[in-house]
Amino acid sequence: MHPSAAGLPDSFGVARRFDACIDRQIEVCLALEALADSLPARVDTYAATMLMDRLSTTLRRCHRLEETMVFPILRLSSHDVGPILERLRTEHVEDADHAADLRDALKTFVTCRRTAAADEIGYMLRGLFTALRRHAAFDRDHVLPLYRRSAGL
Repeated sequence: MHPSAAGLPDSFGVARRFDACIDRQIEVCLALEALADSLPARVDTYAATMLMDRLSTTLRRCHRLEETMVFPILRLSSHDVGPILERLRTEHVEDADHAADLRDALKTFVTCRRTAAADEIGYMLRGLFTALRRHAAFDRDHVLPLYRRSAGL
């Protein structure tokens, strides 16, 4: 059963948390870009490993919030958003998969220090942070305002 806007315990709190999630994703994108710029010679392997953990945690938490708290309210408010929400859900899966592939590639790079892999990892990093920035911008510009209107905020 989907919650209704009136039945949601704290719509304002969800909106704040969603906005904070968008900020965290943008911060992670900046760190991913800095990592890409540091390849191959200036990589702080500990910081890179911690960044991969932060990336996974951020994506998991933000996607869960969006899919369990934001999307149901949007679905109730408008039947026209179904295809958009499905596209966003697909992007969540793709981003999580890309992050897992990147994590594996970076782990190999850190342990083996294969300089040849630096170009591949740089390409993967740039592809991921570009997609994440695009998604975060859509969330900030369209999804969050629609959620606020739909929840009566």
